[in-house]
Amino acid sequence: MLMVSMVLLPFSAQAGMIGTDHAIASTQDQANRNKVRDFMSRGDVVKQFEALGLSAPTAQERVNAMTQDEINRIAGKIDTAPAGGMSAWAIGGIVLAIAGLIWYFYGR
Repeated sequence: MLMVSMVLLPFSAQAGMIGTDHAIASTQDQANRNKVRDFMSRGDVVKQFEALGLSAPTAQERVNAMTQDEINRIAGKIDTAPAGGMSAWAIGGIVLAIAGLIWYFYGR
């Protein structure tokens, strides 16, 4: 029975090596996506979006639909914020940048 099943049933396994740079890039991409999601869930950021007329769930959906390059760009802006906390101006600037990207890519 084993021999018949081995001959008749196709089985294949493929394995390949991935480079360290690819593994690190995918980990960094996921970290950037999580960073933007965490930033978007902050209370002061949600208030800023609501002041701009964009609900928090809608903003989260649009962020989830962004490409990885867009996410990396936004995560870079979050990283350049002052250490020890963000001022209202920094939060407002980042929120406006995110809202601008959302408007540019989805408002057209």
